[in-house]
Formats: sequence, structure tokens, C-alpha cells
Amino acid sequence: MIGFFDELPRWREAWIVTGTAVLLSFCLTAPLYLLIFGFDDHFWGIMILAIVVPWGVGIPLSWYMANQRVRLASTAKRLQATEEELRNANTMLAHKANYDGMTGLPNREHFFDRSEEVRATSTNSILLMLDVDNFKQINDSFGHPQGDEALVLLARSFRKILRKGDLIGRIGGEEFGVLLPDTSEAEGQIIGELIRHEVEHTKFEPHPGVRYVMTISIGLTNATAHQERSLLMRNADAALFEAKRRGRNRVVMFEPGMRTRRRSSPEILGNDIEPNLTTISR
Repeated sequence: MIGFFDELPRWREAWIVTGTAVLLSFCLTAPLYLLIFGFDDHFWGIMILAIVVPWGVGIPLSWYMANQRVRLASTAKRLQATEEELRNANTMLAHKANYDGMTGLPNREHFFDRSEEVRATSTNSILLMLDVDNFKQINDSFGHPQGDEALVLLARSFRKILRKGDLIGRIGGEEFGVLLPDTSEAEGQIIGELIRHEVEHTKFEPHPGVRYVMTISIGLTNATAHQERSLLMRNADAALFEAKRRGRNRVVMFEPGMRTRRRSSPEILGNDIEPNLTTISR
């Protein structure tokens, strides 16, 4: 019935409600009067009252109720729209809290949270730490917008190589993390080499006619369900340090005895290395 009234103009709704009230009043009053008093001289006067009174009261009352129903329906629609906006806003906030706005990859915390969930159900996983070689030179030589463009290209390159169930996240700056569930050491090294090769052959032109060859160093370590995050990070970090120490642009598996890198070390930052620039003939 409410749906029926939603499609009617207010004046028609008022007439229908009032007419129904008049009909009910007449149908109830007539038999009750005849049952109690019988048919007498007052019968038709009472019937007239049974018709006139509902009309007099019903029309303004029905009009008021119709207006109130329209207002309530409008308020309900506004509330529904507001609820939908809040739901969308919460979804956007949750996405911003868990994902990197530039690359679209999970951020550090979300990546490690998901990694722990996946490791708990995997027989053996491989954790990769990826660091862009000499990334500071991109920002210093071409500007930060070009550095941001390089990070976006890198994220696309990673996605191109990784499998459906693999996890990837931006750990910070130019450093990324990858978790390969149910993967052996040999398979992890192969995937690492595929990523390294894809990045090295990614077309990046910070300026028209100038191509910069990007490379990355990758450190790998086994990641079982019982290992703590801090230990995994130390091992992967040590393997990454070793990859940098050996000349960058390579994949290194963690071995006991590897030393942890010092992030401020000149041998890692490579400030004395010239950018990988190639002028493109057009």
C-alpha cells in the first residue's frame, strides 16, 4: 500500500483515504443505528452526518498525513544517500590506510600483516627485499616527479612477473617486499632473476630522448610460519646488503654469517657512481 501511495499525487491520496473513511463510516453507522434504534425519522440525518463528518475531518487530516509521508520518504532517501557516502568514505579511508597512494601497492604494515597470514598456511615461503640501485641519483638528476614515475613503472614490472598468489608491498622509499608462498629456494631465485631482468629492460625516459637504465638488488630468505618478522627482515636485509656489496643488480640468497647492512654506508648509497644514462637517437 505504501508503494502504491508513493506513485500518487498528494491530493489524490487524500481523496482516496477520505473516501475510504466515508464509506467505512456509512457502512458501520447504518447497521448499528438500525440494530439499536430501528428505522425512524432521525435515520437519514444520522447517515448525512456519517458522510459529512468524515469528509470534513478526513480531507485536511489526509492532506497533512500525505505531506508528512512525503517528508519522511524524502528524509529516508537523504539518510540512505548519506549512509552510502559514509560507507564509501570508510572504504576509501581503509584503502588509504593500507595502500601506497603512488604505486597502488600495499604499504609496509599491510604487506607484513598479509604476509603473516599467508605464511601461517604455507609450507615454505620466500621473502624478497628489493631495493632500487642508486635511486637517489634519479631524484637528484631529473627531479622528484621523474622519481615518482620510476616507482610506478617498477610496480608495474613487479606485477607483470609475480604469480597470482604472491604478495608485494612498498616497504618504504625505493624499497619493496615480496612474499612467495609455497616456494622453494631455487624457485625464489628464478623469480628474483625474472624480476631483476624485467626491471633492467623496463623503458624509462625521464626526459625526451634520454633513457635511464634502472636496476635493482634483491635479497632472499626462507620465511616459515614460526619465524618472527624481525628475524626475517634481518636475514633478507643481510642478503640485500650482500647483493649491493657484490656490485648491485643481482639476486642473493641469505646464508648464515652474512652481515647486516648499514643504510648510511657509502658503499650502499653509491654516491660516486654515475647515472645509467643513454641518449636515444630520434
